Amino acid sequence: MSLDVATDKALMQMGNSEVIGHDLNKAHKSNSDWLLLIITTCLISFGFLTTAFLQLNTFNDNYYINYISKLLVFLVISIVLSLCILKLDYRKFKKYSLTLYIISISLILLTSTFALPINGMRHWLIIGSFSIDTLAITPILLIISLAGIFDNYNWTNKISLFKGLILVFIPIILFISLSSLSTVVIYLIATFTIMHISGFKLKYLIIFSSALGAILLLSIFRSAYRTERLFIFLNPSQDIDNAGWIYNQLNTLRNSSGLLGTGSTINSSVLPDANMEFALTSIIYCFGWIIGIMVMALVLSFIVRIAFISSNTRNTYGKLLVSGLCSLFAIQFILNILANFSLSPILGINMPFISYGGNQLIINILSISIINNVYKFRNVSSTLSN
Repeated sequence: MSLDVATDKALMQMGNSEVIGHDLNKAHKSNSDWLLLIITTCLISFGFLTTAFLQLNTFNDNYYINYISKLLVFLVISIVLSLCILKLDYRKFKKYSLTLYIISISLILLTSTFALPINGMRHWLIIGSFSIDTLAITPILLIISLAGIFDNYNWTNKISLFKGLILVFIPIILFISLSSLSTVVIYLIATFTIMHISGFKLKYLIIFSSALGAILLLSIFRSAYRTERLFIFLNPSQDIDNAGWIYNQLNTLRNSSGLLGTGSTINSSVLPDANMEFALTSIIYCFGWIIGIMVMALVLSFIVRIAFISSNTRNTYGKLLVSGLCSLFAIQFILNILANFSLSPILGINMPFISYGGNQLIINILSISIINNVYKFRNVSSTLSN
């Protein structure tokens, strides 16, 4: 047969192109990572359980009133936004990386200029009837933006190297100006992860991080008050009525919890922020060590699962995105758990998904949606054309 006749007959034997396309799409349909979604749902459930228990069993403490209803509103908003993100291809976000970086910096500057100080820190930006916890959401926004900026970045070029370090250093200065050491630590570790994976040499990264660490330590040691508050966890009995009081409270509550918990709630006068920074201690005290160990096992599974997604993602932008978010979640979980066990200074870091916080819940769930989106396209190595 001639080439044209043979081609026509071959196409007739293959069948209708629309039917074939539909069948192929169905056979190779990208699925969500249900294991990650189930783990995340369990973590959120523990957060709701703790908040609801505190609200329902603390009748004379106005501190916990209506927390659960507010959380439900934020959860619904998070789910709606997540469903929208799941419909998109995450690779489309890359071209907006610089714009997202500028928005993040602008939010921090607005907070530094207009926010009222709370406990010595400015982190709530009030816009009409809405309030934005800038220090909770900007580290994640910056990680997402830097993942796109540093994808295929030329770290060997001196000009590019200088520009990259400037982009990393600007948020550090702004976070320090807001007196948030914890945000600086979280941001730096996640950013260094992205830089290393994107090709920044490890020896230079060690030098850069060591220099920044030395600067931070010098700023702390210059003030005797800061030094005492930061290292009092090593021996809280030295100042049991002031800086060491909270560590003694944490130790007392953990030691009196038992395997099945006390079944009683915690008053805010006994443990402030019982459903935020110290949510893990609340869970152990109220529900017991068995439940507390389950929560920590879920946390470990959560981090391992995200790391698995990162290692199995072929697209470099997706790998940077997931690796940065994994580091960000991991350092928050680790520092929060250590603080709850009085093994590190209390830095004001909440436990993702479990600690109460509407802004944090929304941005964390959206981050999981992005990670899940990367998982769906994990075997696609090419990037989208603009």
